[in-house]
Amino acid sequence: MVVNDLDEAPALETVELIKDLGGSAVACVGSVTDGDFADRFVQAGVDSFGGVDIVVNNAGYTWDSVIQKMSDEQWDAILDIHLKAPFRILRAAQPWFKKLPVDHHRKVVNVSSIAGLNGNAGQVNYSAAKAGIVGMTKTLAKEFGRYNVNVNAVAFGLISTRLTEAPAGDGSIDIDGRSIKVGVNPDLLAAFERGIPLGRAGRPDEAAGAVYSLCIPETDYVSGQTLVCDGGGM
Repeated sequence: MVVNDLDEAPALETVELIKDLGGSAVACVGSVTDGDFADRFVQAGVDSFGGVDIVVNNAGYTWDSVIQKMSDEQWDAILDIHLKAPFRILRAAQPWFKKLPVDHHRKVVNVSSIAGLNGNAGQVNYSAAKAGIVGMTKTLAKEFGRYNVNVNAVAFGLISTRLTEAPAGDGSIDIDGRSIKVGVNPDLLAAFERGIPLGRAGRPDEAAGAVYSLCIPETDYVSGQTLVCDGGGM
């Protein structure tokens, strides 16, 4: 497995956890929006494991505003990480999908969002990017099918992560020198959860389970689909 993170420490920590569980992993540190990242990332998989079997495009963050207050920088930054970066990675992977023997299914899972399916006020950039991921998924399922590559997407609802749990105004992350506020107001978060039929936000392991389900042999005849993982809210 090739593990990516912006920072070296969490990437290496994840690599060690995978090794402790009996797996094999290497780190590829850096921003997925860097111009050379896609080639470097794919090459890390080829050099370490001889090819590319599964690609999960899940990097991202949000930078919200209503449209009249949204800058071109906000729009471009979110489209770059959620849409251009997966495009570049899968473009870099295509020669290896084509080159390697088609003796088993390879898998691509792109992470979308219910915001990309339904829209979400204050997130025109994020919603547009996540809608684009659905279109990319459907198109590449058609292009990559001849290589025995399944391409699917998972559209997440509310998942408990540091991006949603930190109190609004207190938490922030540093992205390319920008300090981006993260988190949802606790009252608003509680209201969101009340609207979910299962009554709560999803856990990270449950989100991972949805991705995993599209990477196993039992879904070898599923391609071009978007699996909604949102506790029943759609």
